[in-house]
Amino acid sequence: MWTAHLVRRHRQQRPDALAVVAGERALSWRELDARTDALASALLDRGVRRGERIVVSSPNRAEVLELYLAAGKAGVIVCPVNHTFPAPEVAHVIGNVEPIGVFAEQAVLDRLGDAFGTGWRVALGSPAYEAMASGPARLLALPRQDDVYAILHTSATTGLAKGVTVTHRSISACYTGMAAELGLGPHDVMVNPCPLFHGSMVIGLAVLAAGGTLVLEREFAPQRFLADVAAHRATRAFLVPAMVRFALRTRAFETTDLSSLTDVMFGGAPMPDEVLHEALERFPCPLRSIYGITEGGGPIATMLFEPAHLNGGADGADELRLRSAGRMLPGCHIEIHDRAGHRVPPGEIGELCVRGDGRMVGYWRNEAATAEVVRDGWLHTGDVAYADPDGFLYLVDRLGDVLIRGGQNVYPAEVERVLAAQPGVRDVAVVGAPSAEWGEVPVAFVAATEPDPQAAPLLTACVAELASYKRPVRIVFVPEIPRSTAGKVLRRVLRAQLAGGQTAPRTGLPADRPTAPPTDFPADPAPLADPAPPAGSVPPADRPATDPPGTDQPGPGQPRTSQSRTDQAARTDQAPADQPPAAPSRPTTDQPNTDRSGPDHPQSDHPQSDHPRADEPPADQPQPGRPATDQPAAGQPAAPSTDGAPTGGAAPHTNGAGGADVPPAAPAKGV
Repeated sequence: MWTAHLVRRHRQQRPDALAVVAGERALSWRELDARTDALASALLDRGVRRGERIVVSSPNRAEVLELYLAAGKAGVIVCPVNHTFPAPEVAHVIGNVEPIGVFAEQAVLDRLGDAFGTGWRVALGSPAYEAMASGPARLLALPRQDDVYAILHTSATTGLAKGVTVTHRSISACYTGMAAELGLGPHDVMVNPCPLFHGSMVIGLAVLAAGGTLVLEREFAPQRFLADVAAHRATRAFLVPAMVRFALRTRAFETTDLSSLTDVMFGGAPMPDEVLHEALERFPCPLRSIYGITEGGGPIATMLFEPAHLNGGADGADELRLRSAGRMLPGCHIEIHDRAGHRVPPGEIGELCVRGDGRMVGYWRNEAATAEVVRDGWLHTGDVAYADPDGFLYLVDRLGDVLIRGGQNVYPAEVERVLAAQPGVRDVAVVGAPSAEWGEVPVAFVAATEPDPQAAPLLTACVAELASYKRPVRIVFVPEIPRSTAGKVLRRVLRAQLAGGQTAPRTGLPADRPTAPPTDFPADPAPLADPAPPAGSVPPADRPATDPPGTDQPGPGQPRTSQSRTDQAARTDQAPADQPPAAPSRPTTDQPNTDRSGPDHPQSDHPQSDHPRADEPPADQPQPGRPATDQPAAGQPAAPSTDGAPTGGAAPHTNGAGGADVPPAAPAKGV
């Protein structure tokens, strides 16, 4: 279904029904079709030819959606640009797509100025824009399905943003599949405060494709969101997890009539356990996770969470499903592949790969980057995951974020989940720091809610819930965790700060599965915490002279391998010059177990049982000694960044120690 087709169809079927509401503006299907016809004609009259680009940069407003639809009618390629980007990032995007013209709010045009290039500019809502939207219109031929519809830029957590090229076929496959899965119809009204400049635009188009009403909020404000749900009798809402948390904390939540809601969708970030539980208890409807990636066309999987899941079920399956990213959407095929590109059995960790009509054509004018992530028709997402026998997906981490400590895979999201659940932690991110002894060691950056944070409770929580090799060697308190404009953690910035301003190269390749467990380990001392640095500064990653030897060694009973990242040889531990790193002492094999990670020393309050826990693989999970099949081979490129959003929030749940390849189940990650 072309975007042009969906507007014309609903104008014929329900001309006076509301299509779009934005603040005081409300457009019927008749008005939306007429204005987008006029805009499409005006673009061609300005000399914009089919296949040329226009940029749209603005907070949510009706004109943004009008331009998306008008570009589809005219065969012009629309390039949404985040209006909060700084000038250098905007200049990079402009240089990449070379637009004929720019549509933006006047304030955005004033702020970014020359960064928008030399093409013409039109301010949204200005007389010039209204003249285009109310001028003469002519009926235009539909573009071809395989013509490029949009270029969506990634959130650039690993460098400069890349342009994701999607066709009319791919965008329509995504929003029609989404509409079918959700059962959307003309009766639906969705409140959307999430920005329309990346893959989340697909969810709004899905509502329109079904003939529903899209209520756009310029930006998120908890009280206004609740008021809009009540005023418009909204049946759906799309939020990021932070917005869900803010809504629950608003005093008006208890007094606002939310009874019209049939589900609240969330995406763009992992949902913290406690927020999901509270939301299921207090919202009058189920919650639905949306997991997606811009390169995949937007949403690719979804999961409906209902209050009944809180009971855990007789076998604990419901509680485990609370950590699932869901199952694949119609028309989007998902498999978990090993390093050789073969599908792995349920329960085995590998890379989540996607194919289908919704997948991007490639990166705009970047064939090399496209070849790195699209191979044999499969999009390699860079998400480490596993699937259960019923097709439910469980995200573990990002390939490029996995660090290897003494040959063991450490998933930052798993550590972040433990720390984020502790009182006084507002935000957290874990990255790998170079270590001469173990290759890499995890360092946790924590933004606290109190002015005088204490590390001891955080370290105690890590000891209780994580195997020794997964525990951070340092806690660094910082004023804020650096994030992109889409809210994703800028780990490269943290790594650069740890390396003294130089970003360490990363292959993003987890270690092989071990062939045999070790027989002896050094003792497992407590890690240290750093005091909060001055604002804007981050201490180096070297361990203090007082750091006991063996802090970053795997604990007893934890498997390890000899393989590490290919770039580790170039890294050096930054210990003080007068204090060389101490060599780890090796105890004899009859020394007592200090890791507390075996069955005699449970690391959590959860009683042992026969049903699987979120941090345990299914029964057919491969054991040490089986060939490694969980990740792409060394030397393969890092995969694309998932978009979908801000990625701050809790990470996967784990109840105790686990080896390098035990799949921790993560909360759903969104578009």
